[in-house]
Amino acid sequence: MTRRLVSIKIVSVLMLASCSTTQMATVKRLDRVSSKPVCATELAEIRDDHETARVSACKVISDDYFQITIRPEKATDPKGDPINNSAWYGFRIDPLQKDTLKVRLKYENGKHRYHPKISYDGTNWEFLSESQIAKINENEVQLNFPKVKAPFFISGQEIFTPTAHNKWTVSKAKSPDVSMSKIGESREGRPIYMLEVQTEPDKKKPYVVWIGRQHPPEVTGALALIPFTETVLDNSELSKEFLKNFNALIIPMINPDGVINGNWRFNMDGTDLNRDWGPFSQPETQAVRDAFKRFETGKDDIAFFLDFHSTWRNLLYTQADDEPTSPPMFARDWLKAVDDRLDDDVYPFTREARHNSGKPISKNYMYDTYGISAITYEVGDATPRSAIDLSASVFAQEMMKLLLKHEADK
Repeated sequence: MTRRLVSIKIVSVLMLASCSTTQMATVKRLDRVSSKPVCATELAEIRDDHETARVSACKVISDDYFQITIRPEKATDPKGDPINNSAWYGFRIDPLQKDTLKVRLKYENGKHRYHPKISYDGTNWEFLSESQIAKINENEVQLNFPKVKAPFFISGQEIFTPTAHNKWTVSKAKSPDVSMSKIGESREGRPIYMLEVQTEPDKKKPYVVWIGRQHPPEVTGALALIPFTETVLDNSELSKEFLKNFNALIIPMINPDGVINGNWRFNMDGTDLNRDWGPFSQPETQAVRDAFKRFETGKDDIAFFLDFHSTWRNLLYTQADDEPTSPPMFARDWLKAVDDRLDDDVYPFTREARHNSGKPISKNYMYDTYGISAITYEVGDATPRSAIDLSASVFAQEMMKLLLKHEADK
């Protein structure tokens, strides 16, 4: 598997360029900043004042050696279980002299999970070379930076801020037949936006719905949502036919506070939002619940639901085959159609059909409430970004084909 990110360019709050999954013009490297560093020596300064940063503590070991402690927002979830090991980290290094630097990452309540990414402009990202990473033990790794001379970011994944999400969402709302609305606010008062796609607003059509970014570090799932959406809206013959028969609702980012604050899992109330579908105790999930009331009242119908996430590998959590859904056996048929098109060398994925566990997660809630196929789309942490783009487009195309076939067969 390649360790180079060659196709994805992510807008950070520091570099407000267009968000795209295609090649972008080179932008200048980071300027030095005057904010107060969390650690400083004569050789370098370390900062954590950008969106998505996480540095719990910083200690100078020597002029060229820093120790950064990374701990989660909470050690346990509300039930007392250990927090999911999504050990997110992010910081900026400003070298003051051209010299070798070392940074030790020390994790509390978690282990090293995300292969470090490096960026000199906040937009173009690469995997840090394996030769620069030394594992000390399960909870500590050392990062080595030879002869650095320009400021750079180090992050668990690409920086993909709420600002970037919102810029992309606004750009989609400029497309014909797409509108954008604010459905609510986060615990800290940040807006949560929804896109609605209607080619014939006065005609009742079933909706397909997809959401993302319930869990802050799950950037690869957020990256997949973009080409998935853009394929549905790409004005191809398939897209045109699909939107003649279906509408769409898209909520790209449900947990903006968690993203900005560099959280591992929770919102700012210490709640896993994907364990709050049913209780709806949080303003973020309440906003989604209220946006979906149209389906409870019968004003509109819902045909399919998808929730984008990330985990260790590419997989999809679906209903079990003996759990009836509408359309019947949609998950099985959809994934077979995709598997027939995607080479395992490009995008290997598995299906984990699970009976409803009763946990208050989005997949279970949407299936229980509406009887539809409700699927969690998990993208591997280290999946090549070009493969994320390609596979998401294929998944979108095959979804449209199958739903159109089911509609025609009614």
